Amino acid sequence: MSAPQIDLLLINPGSRTDIYQKLGNELSAIEPPVWAGLMATFVRLKGYEVRILDANAEDFGPKAVAEVVQDLNPRLVAIVVYGHNPSASTQVMPSASAICRTLKAEQPARKVLMLGGHVASLPELTLQEEAADWVCGGEGLYTLCALLEGLRSGNLNVPKVPDLYYREGKEIRRTAGAPLVRELDAEMPGIAWDLLPMHLYRAHNWHCFGHTDRRQPYASLYTTLGCPYHCTFCCIQAPFRSGEHTQGMKETVNSYRFWSPQRIGEELEMLVNRYGIYNVKIADEMFVLTPRHVEGICDEIVRRGLKVNIWAYARVDTVRDNMVEKLKRAGINWLAFGYEAGDKRVRQDAD
Repeated sequence: MSAPQIDLLLINPGSRTDIYQKLGNELSAIEPPVWAGLMATFVRLKGYEVRILDANAEDFGPKAVAEVVQDLNPRLVAIVVYGHNPSASTQVMPSASAICRTLKAEQPARKVLMLGGHVASLPELTLQEEAADWVCGGEGLYTLCALLEGLRSGNLNVPKVPDLYYREGKEIRRTAGAPLVRELDAEMPGIAWDLLPMHLYRAHNWHCFGHTDRRQPYASLYTTLGCPYHCTFCCIQAPFRSGEHTQGMKETVNSYRFWSPQRIGEELEMLVNRYGIYNVKIADEMFVLTPRHVEGICDEIVRRGLKVNIWAYARVDTVRDNMVEKLKRAGINWLAFGYEAGDKRVRQDAD
């Protein structure tokens, strides 16, 4: 194996052809890998050389992915198992698993980490079942940097890497957790869009009713991380639990972090001006929740004169009458409401 050319390659797994067959060519949406893009930003700001391979957007199978890995020759490969809603990362696991098996079969010395929502929910099982060298039990940002520091220096001390599950003989060991990133604006100010194939992303067809010829270009982004609610059926906090515990938070309290409205406005303005973005998804599990945050973002969009077509998630009890006009004026034209059940007993049992 030749000397590494880059420090980290983040892989977004998936295959539109496998999932949608011919519909994947023209009909299905193609979402940007939000978490991989955020991780790339965080790691780059720490001084590491990073690339992203969006296997889903490029429609690369495991063999094609392995060829790219061989060419780039990174110190570390990180397979980011995230879906575009909290439970969807499990559906990504077949592709992530196939990529991991192929990499380790063809390049056994290649160091591979798996991380993401499914992995953080079931870290020990993931390491038992997958070919990865390591899996991450948390959100992964400090874990990535600690691994890269050790690999770059040639003095990797695995038990000292935070939030890591690793093998020691036949046993699986776990290291101490890592804190959550707190200063999002400063430490992870947006997605590394320049590392992504922006020409490939495509909005959902219903998102573009009335202008279906404008499904591309397309972007999605987070404005918050986490959720303050405690629904027992939801796994949105899974990547954040170990960090919450490390920071001494009570189990009854969820972390809920915000990018500032100004930072979101800056990112949207850049997307519009640099990439010609019109269609945008706000990927927060619950965007319309905190009025000050939501209305602040709306004000930034209007103040900057941005012409966008946005959809986001909300609840029927969080969209207030005095908010609707402002949402519409900012181009937030679509709100997705979740209806868990029409039966009160079912809803109570699921809380």
